[in-house]
Amino acid sequence: MSAGISSCARRRYIRRREYPLNILSRQHGTLVLVTVVAVVFTLALTFATLELPLRLGSWLASYFPDINPAIEPDRVEEFIRQVRPLGYACLVIIIVLIFAGFVTRKRNLSLLGSAAFFLPTFGYFFASMFFLAGLGIVRVPFIPFWDSPVQLIKLGDIVYLPYMAMVYPFWLAGIDVRAAAGLVAVGLGLFIFILGTITWFYGKTQKLQTIKFWIYRYSRHPQYLGFIIWSYGVMLIAAQQPVVRGGENPGASLPWLLSSLAIICVALAEEISMSKADRENYGKYRSGAPFLLQLPSWMTSALTLPVRIFLGKLKPETGREVAAVFFIYAAICMLLSLPFVLLNWPPGLGWSDWPAYGFN
Repeated sequence: MSAGISSCARRRYIRRREYPLNILSRQHGTLVLVTVVAVVFTLALTFATLELPLRLGSWLASYFPDINPAIEPDRVEEFIRQVRPLGYACLVIIIVLIFAGFVTRKRNLSLLGSAAFFLPTFGYFFASMFFLAGLGIVRVPFIPFWDSPVQLIKLGDIVYLPYMAMVYPFWLAGIDVRAAAGLVAVGLGLFIFILGTITWFYGKTQKLQTIKFWIYRYSRHPQYLGFIIWSYGVMLIAAQQPVVRGGENPGASLPWLLSSLAIICVALAEEISMSKADRENYGKYRSGAPFLLQLPSWMTSALTLPVRIFLGKLKPETGREVAAVFFIYAAICMLLSLPFVLLNWPPGLGWSDWPAYGFN
């Protein structure tokens, strides 16, 4: 009898030891699979983001004129005059898409509008020509900003402040890190995006409604954060492109600013939905993890001040309020960028020259 009991106890002990090991083995297998899927997904998305605009630009170039040494300037000016009404119409449509996405809680519409805002950046990123180079007719929505007495496309130049803070101290020490800054931002953004994708995929395999571990402990929206940093690097590289015939490259700050604001507002809209779907868990998680990245309390207070002033609350709670946040911050950033526009600063050939001619 005692031998039988001892044998049963031994089997139960062995099963208890094997059970956690089996679970651990399955978890490791799932994590490896999720990591591979996340990396492949990120690489495929990155390739599509870079390759599709390039292919599209090459195809459109056979139908619509771009500025290059083989095309007469008069022909390009005539083309711009003809498509100017289309440019204004496209700009309105993009803004309506973003607004409708927030109001109807269909984030795909807002993301589509953000992508449309960001497309002009590739016109500089892929080419060293001026105005409609690279993506041709796709950049038409920004004709209202390019085709003006002053370069209104610079209305987003306030976003270069972090770049200036990074580059200028090195420049004073005789080290040029301008090109490296863009590449580092691109690499860092992709790294954060991959970590966020791995965590999100793994959380979904565990059937979690609110993901709050790994990188999500330090950012509630790491994938959006990764895209914003990555696209900031693309914007810097675009602004550093030389242009033919000594022309000035006005940069792509406004497209990046508007697309990033749209992405941030999509994240705000998602938080409204998550709070309703999993109020208790998501509320606790939101109180302990930063929105995008950890900032000093004084900086967070300053950044959220416009929301508190215009909405009378700490954060938007409806789609219309999210849309209002987009336009409020877009207007504030444009106003802060006015000195760059009015002073036509930086001098020389623009940001592709700064700081070589920025303080001479």
